[in-house]
Amino acid sequence: MKPEPALVAEAIRRQVLHALAANRTPGFHFPGYFLGCAWPRMGEDDLEQTLLDGPQSRNVDGSASLAAFSVLLDTALSTASRLKIDRGARQATVHLHAQFTGAPLRGELKAHARMHGYTSGAEVRQSLTSGTVYAGGVAVCHASGTFVVLPSPPGVNLAPLPWQQEDEVAPAALRPKDLEPDERAILKACNSALRRADGRHAFIEHFWNALPFPTDFGARCTAKLGPQHSNRVRHIQGGLSLGLAAITAQAAAPRHPQLSAIAAWYISPGQGKALKITSRRFHEGRSFAAVHTEVRNADGSRVLEVVSHHAA
Repeated sequence: MKPEPALVAEAIRRQVLHALAANRTPGFHFPGYFLGCAWPRMGEDDLEQTLLDGPQSRNVDGSASLAAFSVLLDTALSTASRLKIDRGARQATVHLHAQFTGAPLRGELKAHARMHGYTSGAEVRQSLTSGTVYAGGVAVCHASGTFVVLPSPPGVNLAPLPWQQEDEVAPAALRPKDLEPDERAILKACNSALRRADGRHAFIEHFWNALPFPTDFGARCTAKLGPQHSNRVRHIQGGLSLGLAAITAQAAAPRHPQLSAIAAWYISPGQGKALKITSRRFHEGRSFAAVHTEVRNADGSRVLEVVSHHAA
């Protein structure tokens, strides 16, 4: 039996207010708090990370949104790299690859990620990580990623991260009257998304503006950006940018609805007023389609280059 829409809306609104409260502690980012990311186990070289199975992260059919999945994937792999760097260091994603098993993204999402070491022989050292994501206890994706350490912007505090905090008591949800301007903007985006959600597009699609439309060659999406997309340095969170690209790529291959694999190369930060996402089919056969996706900022600067494989 499905819960009443009013109860679902209130649960989502409450999750946003809890996430805003948690986000006042320096270190992690709003998308991760909003999705309920948690780290039940932290080892020397590996870790487990989970994502809350709640209405804020689901599609209309009850499966997990690719945007939510991608935030978990990126943060789990990057956290494995963080096991070996200084507390408070800034990291950037260089490359992500994910191979899907075909099992549905239903139930609690859980990632097991591991740090393998570093590249050598180049001026910039990249960390090498891999992981497996499970949904409802079933493996849904095998992935790998590379990351680099960057200087932190002046005045930006990137620690402590949630697993580094000594006080494990979650802060109380904020009250709407106590919100700062960016926080009010996030709550406004939440309320707007709740009003627009319907039987075709879920809350999360409106909240993160993941609403691609078909074209003759594939699909396009203009994702208006707000603080609900941002990491600590006010760029779009890296996993979320991958998720928006994946959702647009799926829309570009309607005859091949199963995302089989995706690879993304991070070129520059996503920032500004909007992301312009263009997906083009460059192969469409009986069993498989291949899609090239470009993600650019509103000023035309390139953010992501993505290639994906889709199965019928």
